[in-house]
Amino acid sequence: MHLTSGETRPAFQSVSKKYKGKTCVYCGGIGISDTRDHVLAREFVLERHRLNLPAVPACKACNNAKSKLETELTTVLPFGGRHADANENMSTMVPKRLRANPGLRSEIERDLTPVWLPTPSGIFQRTSIIQVDSQNIDAWVSLLTIGLIWYHWSVIVAGVADVELMLVPAERENIFSHLFKAKVSRRVPPTSIGGDALIYEGVMGHDNPLASAWRFAIYGGLQLGGDDPRRRATTFYVTVIPRNSS
Repeated sequence: MHLTSGETRPAFQSVSKKYKGKTCVYCGGIGISDTRDHVLAREFVLERHRLNLPAVPACKACNNAKSKLETELTTVLPFGGRHADANENMSTMVPKRLRANPGLRSEIERDLTPVWLPTPSGIFQRTSIIQVDSQNIDAWVSLLTIGLIWYHWSVIVAGVADVELMLVPAERENIFSHLFKAKVSRRVPPTSIGGDALIYEGVMGHDNPLASAWRFAIYGGLQLGGDDPRRRATTFYVTVIPRNSS
């Protein structure tokens, strides 16, 4: 395409250039990014809430690996959501994804387990449990953390820090609240994106920009069972710990 005098380059080209040839946020490869990646994939979010989602530079391999995780999780995580958008996602977008992925649909139908669970008011309600690979959730939340660290602070932690996470039941969240009240060098205040599909906050360690702590509420707080189907967990707590240089 040739530009004549007085013409400006279309916006999509400048956006593309912004993310190409940079360090890949997810693997730390220098100069290898060839695309932008939405840290929270658009498919997690209802169409009317998809504007201004955080984006980062990523290489093709990392983008593909993250997309593979998201293909499953955008389908199954709404089942555990407690936010109105998760319910709308369930009724509008999840059926389409299940039709497009008959293998995953068969797995969900095969492993679906009916149970009675107590509501917050104490009344038991009949619902169902589906099986979710917790390792995939852990890997995805780790990538979410790495992406937001770069988006807010322009810090690359891939390859030089370890991401550790814990899914904390509501009754134990107060144990971790002190992490977000301590004196820190930088802070991300509680932030909502995607129409509250994701609410998060983060604090950077006082002495090391590679150290940070984060918490995430996905779809109003996921309800995940584990061995006890009555267990309710609302928040992911994540710590990023710099590796020893020795």
